[in-house]
Amino acid sequence: MASLAGTLLVARPVLRDSFFARSVILLLQHGDEGAFGLVLNRPAQAEGAPFPIFVGGPCKLEGLLMIHGERDWLQESDEPPAQVCPGVFLGDTTCFEKVNEGCAGVECKYRIFAGYAGWGPDQLEGELNEGAWVVVRAAGDMIFETPAEDLWRRLAPQPVPEPSLN
Repeated sequence: MASLAGTLLVARPVLRDSFFARSVILLLQHGDEGAFGLVLNRPAQAEGAPFPIFVGGPCKLEGLLMIHGERDWLQESDEPPAQVCPGVFLGDTTCFEKVNEGCAGVECKYRIFAGYAGWGPDQLEGELNEGAWVVVRAAGDMIFETPAEDLWRRLAPQPVPEPSLN
């Protein structure tokens, strides 16, 4: 299977897992060794934090991860920016500093995560074959401009009606 990195996994209504039901996951990596992503629509209860934090998944992570949609936050270097999908970049220490400094009266496009979602080799492929997820093209405008509580509803596939046997 070709890499799905940079796409969204949208939980189908049949997925009843207590954590992943109605979730939308941005896949950061996908390959022979497994997959790694961030749940986009699980805000955390983080009292005292200077910015909103999301629960990126059930797997523990030391520190925090950030994605952002701010092109002017990208460092000029010989390396291309760490773009996950169109309009979404991985954040670094400098990006965290920019969030802490504030965004000069404009709303910055970023999300910060504690934890992540991970799959071992062939595990995600098995879940896809079982119909647990729908793969959707990802883009920054959808991720940053859609309220987290509306994301799954906007992306979830409509159920196919059962034919009547009458």
